[in-house]
Amino acid sequence: MKKALCILLAFVVLTALAACGGTSPDREPGDGPAIENAAPEVGIDLGESAIYTQEDLRAAVLAIREEFAAFEGCELHRLRYAGDESCTEENLHWMNELNPDGGYTQVAEFLSDFRSPAEETGAWEADREYTDWQWWLARTENGGWEILTWGY
Repeated sequence: MKKALCILLAFVVLTALAACGGTSPDREPGDGPAIENAAPEVGIDLGESAIYTQEDLRAAVLAIREEFAAFEGCELHRLRYAGDESCTEENLHWMNELNPDGGYTQVAEFLSDFRSPAEETGAWEADREYTDWQWWLARTENGGWEILTWGY
């Protein structure tokens, strides 16, 4: 009985560590909360930013991963912050044109690499590696990230 209890306790601890990102390759000590559902085979690169905190960028990654989950049969390989160079007034203006009611004050671009399903689905070329697929997000000063457009 004690052995079974110890095994169960070890399982719970390991599961909790994995859920908190304790074994995730995209984390470093002091990074804060783990990126939810970040599978080890997905490379996530938050890079360096003078504009956004790592927490800001993690929140954007979560929004992208949630949207990517709807890409049926696609396998995400890499997701990375494109850098502060994309956070221009011109791109912010573009986001506000896409959603005139948004009132956005911040913009960010991410790039992803993923593989489409092996079978033709009509949405993707079959079994193709898509690289540098753009994700454009915007938010208001105190709001959450919204994905406004994606693609090439």
